[in-house]
Amino acid sequence: MNRFTLVVLAMAAAMPVYAGGVAEQKERASVDDAAALAATDIKDCGKKFTVTFDWKAYDALDWAKMGRDKHEYLASEKSSLADLGKGIDRLCSDKDYRAALVKIHSIVYRSTNDESIRVKATISGGTMTLSNYSFGSTRHADDYETAAKAAL
Repeated sequence: MNRFTLVVLAMAAAMPVYAGGVAEQKERASVDDAAALAATDIKDCGKKFTVTFDWKAYDALDWAKMGRDKHEYLASEKSSLADLGKGIDRLCSDKDYRAALVKIHSIVYRSTNDESIRVKATISGGTMTLSNYSFGSTRHADDYETAAKAAL
């Protein structure tokens, strides 16, 4: 191989890293920021919660099989996170749900392509996982409130 061929191959190999690098990091950071902001909306429970986005689940979706671009859905996920904290906060106005939420310290938002659900909450130890069918409409406070009630 000549030197020119090696340079072209090296540049081609580096391009995908550049294309998704900083822009994707910024998109992901904005989703993480939306999750952190959702946690601040939970005010009436008498405690603080950590809200996180499950990147491992998001990245594990078979985007190619679904014929979708995972980068295009980040804005949608960010929008769906906007009311998560408000939905959980609504539960705290009821003393029984508030007492049940005392055991929870972490809320995980998980993307799924499971068409059989809208939002489904599951609890394991001190973690509530909110699985969202990410290809439906944007979720609102009542979606999270209803899912959490069903799990508590």
